[in-house]
Parts: sequence; C-alpha cells; structure tokens
Amino acid sequence: MELIEATPWLAPLMPGNGFHLGAKISAEQRADIEFGFRIAKETSRLEIGQLVIVKNGAVLAVEGFEGTDKCLARGGELAGRDGGAVAVKVAKPNHDMRFDIPCIGLQTLETCVASGVAVLALESGKTLLLEREACETLAKKNRLSLTTI
Repeated sequence: MELIEATPWLAPLMPGNGFHLGAKISAEQRADIEFGFRIAKETSRLEIGQLVIVKNGAVLAVEGFEGTDKCLARGGELAGRDGGAVAVKVAKPNHDMRFDIPCIGLQTLETCVASGVAVLALESGKTLLLEREACETLAKKNRLSLTTI
C-alpha cells in the first residue's frame, strides 16, 4: 500500500504567492517577515519548531513542543504593550505532507489578536487556511495582516 499526499486536492485551501488578507504590511514588517522566514526555516530544519515570532529584527519566541497558539501568546506578550510582533509559520524541509500538513484557522488568528501579533505570514503553498471567510472578517476588523512568503 502506498500513501500519497492529499495536498493536490487541498490546494485551494493553501494560500500561494501574493496572498494577503487584512491590513497593509509596512516596510519594517516586511523586513521582519523575511528575517523570520530565514529563522523559521532553520529552526524547522533542526526539528525545533515551525513558527517564530519576531519584532524589529529580534527573535522573541520560537515554537517548541507547546504548539502554535501558545507560542503566539508568549511571543505577543514579549512584544510588549504596544504589540506589533510578526509571526512566521513554515513547513519543515522535506516535510512529509502525507501525515502532517501545517494548518491555521480562526482560532489561530484569534490568538494573534488577543496577543497583539500584528502579522502572520505563512510559507506559500505549504499551510492549510481553514475558515477563510471568518479569518478574513477577523483580520479586517482587527487590522491583522495574514500573508504568504
């Protein structure tokens, strides 16, 4: 028996290049996204975690065993009262998409809002976005940016 990836059938739920919901991203946030992407790819390669939280070029939190939502909460808290942190979620190099597809949904975005995370960037074509319409509404209402890199 051969197990195959489900991603070809899930492609419409996996935002690709150029995807964006919510508030416009500033130049500073774009720089944090690019920095966070490099860090997240390395931490995921080392099997540490697939999410990092950065602000002003500094790593605030790296996902460990606690999972995405707790890392977002911790990173948002470390960003300070003014918030503004940038979260970047990636897939591991050689990620086995047959068993574990990175995924976010409304609960993830609610955690971002509650924690003061301003931007959530996903690796293009590698993360499932569930409840897209509800996520879009929440992002617009709370000036949260959801984008791909």
